Amino acid sequence: MKNPNHQIISLVLAVCLPSVYGIVQKIPTPTEVLECFFYKSLNTSVAEVPGKLIEDFCLRKYSLSQFERNTQKNISVEGVQYLKSLFRQIDAEAQEARNKRQVTATWRVRSEIRTLSAAQRNRIFGCLNRLKRDFTIDPNTNTYDLIGSLHSGQAAQLMHNGPGFLGRHSLYVLAMETACRTPIPYWDFMMDGAMTDPTSSAIWSNTFFGNGNGPVRTGFCGNWVTPQNTPIIRNVGAGGLQLPRRDVLRAILSRTRTSEITEPQPAMSVFSIEVHHNAVHNHIDGHFSALDTSTFDPVFWFLHSMFHYMWYMFKNNQRARGVDPQRDYPRGPNVPQGHEFFQRVNFMPFVRPMTNLETFADRYDRIVSYTPLPRCPTCDGSPFLVCLQGTCVARSVRRTGRIPAIARRPVGLPITPFIRGKRSVDGNNNAGLLKNHEETLAALDRSYTNTFVIDGHFAPENWVYLNVRVIYERPKGDVFNSTGSADGHDMYDPSSFSDGGKEIGVENRVLYKQRCAPSGSGATKIYVQSDGLNYHGKYKEYAILDERQAVSSAILQIAVRKPSDKYTETYLSAYNSCGRVCRPVCSIGEGSSSFYKACSGSFKVTNEFPLMYSNSYEGAISSLWHLSLDGKGPLFRNTFSPITFICDHQNAWPWSQN
Repeated sequence: MKNPNHQIISLVLAVCLPSVYGIVQKIPTPTEVLECFFYKSLNTSVAEVPGKLIEDFCLRKYSLSQFERNTQKNISVEGVQYLKSLFRQIDAEAQEARNKRQVTATWRVRSEIRTLSAAQRNRIFGCLNRLKRDFTIDPNTNTYDLIGSLHSGQAAQLMHNGPGFLGRHSLYVLAMETACRTPIPYWDFMMDGAMTDPTSSAIWSNTFFGNGNGPVRTGFCGNWVTPQNTPIIRNVGAGGLQLPRRDVLRAILSRTRTSEITEPQPAMSVFSIEVHHNAVHNHIDGHFSALDTSTFDPVFWFLHSMFHYMWYMFKNNQRARGVDPQRDYPRGPNVPQGHEFFQRVNFMPFVRPMTNLETFADRYDRIVSYTPLPRCPTCDGSPFLVCLQGTCVARSVRRTGRIPAIARRPVGLPITPFIRGKRSVDGNNNAGLLKNHEETLAALDRSYTNTFVIDGHFAPENWVYLNVRVIYERPKGDVFNSTGSADGHDMYDPSSFSDGGKEIGVENRVLYKQRCAPSGSGATKIYVQSDGLNYHGKYKEYAILDERQAVSSAILQIAVRKPSDKYTETYLSAYNSCGRVCRPVCSIGEGSSSFYKACSGSFKVTNEFPLMYSNSYEGAISSLWHLSLDGKGPLFRNTFSPITFICDHQNAWPWSQN
């Protein structure tokens, strides 16, 4: 029988003494991650930039630098030859366009997907489905996943976090387009970002991409099976991360040199095209948020067709300003390794030797053309778009699933303003995570589904669960429907306390520059996320708290990779539904002298006893509660994991306090 006193002491020692073998130990955050945190928060404040943007950007970058191996299936000789043939066709087409003096018509005419007819949409949807069913080239991998496998391992590493992002993704979209022999339309996500609730956009209906929450069962890719033999998972807008809006395009097009819109950029620059690229991937979440699995979801191609269009417009602006885009590849010591102009594009051996500089050649622009972005007042006549305040905005599909037509509205009734307020362009300010009231309510209604992917493999049995506590302080200035008092006095607001909340340690020192509208009831979601530091995988969970109260708390069960012969290292983070990050704190000392102190958020988990984790969610819950009325309960076992997050709105980044 276990001695409970011994167990409690062991819990404390495991955190306090790094030299002692323990189950959960605080460790320093890797230098590369910490340096990125400081670089991306340079000259910015908590009041301006949601910290989750910074954390996700830096953890994504670190993950790429650590995991270079291709986690997809091996490609057969026949598969290699097929991929080579795609790039040969692109080269031949580009060379032909180069040899012609005048610009000629191209079959690669890309339009916004919601402006296409049903027949035009079905051509590209039908092709992707055909490739998904085709095993004639490689009996072990369908042709769609064969092409998708190029976006993994070292190839994925060198396609991101540098100027190579632009040319390499451009070639990649051309490859899929060549396989289909039909243009890949672009998805202007900024028209969705302008909605009060982007999750209700028709783009996430059966007509287009299918459902945006949970396993994808509708739309043209409904019931697709990933290479991991699972359905595609999405969590559109359910993870607390939002879509960019039109002002990001204006910001990018306001720049002249490629070095101004590519990484590395100090702070979360609104001019960085990759910052906005990452925001869309993280907004859709699920398989789409991890680079090795993002191509599992065919939304990938429509999104990157849009990002190529943004670059296409940028290059046209450069030519108008007297800059030759072909010669404007960034140079110098700040260019990340592998992204230098002379480095070869790492699609080898599928593409001939080609440098990053060569991917900027005009001949690749000549084989593609774009129809302009939909414009008011007609928005290209699309029934899925509406002109509001001079801007084309995606239309909402309500619970009925029907897309309302403006012509059928009763005369005299105003059009519902589905557009969000405009923001000013600031080079160091990206407030894309801020929510209005309708978004807040929609987020509360959406569940979250984890992919359980570790190192490219679906492995739900290889996760273990930690109990993590979250303490949430009411944000300053928020107003709720319920005040707890008949006279209208808000008894819950700590600013109304006799001591202003000082006795309980309330410290609201941030005056946020942009408001995050609360729900009227006070219900809000707090997310906790684990990101592998020595494994490739993440897990996310949320708790619903009452931010109407001065202070509220909850305990969540967060999964990390199961330690076996190798220990697990993970970074834990917590944030609210507007991306404002919380501070990790860890228990120090023991017994009556124990207290909590700021820590890094990075932890080492081993398989030494006594275990401080559970092998299942059930086990984690059982370790906390005993509810039977049998003389022992109801009982809450106050043996928290030593990991706690305090969401107290301090005017300092969490990584600057440890």
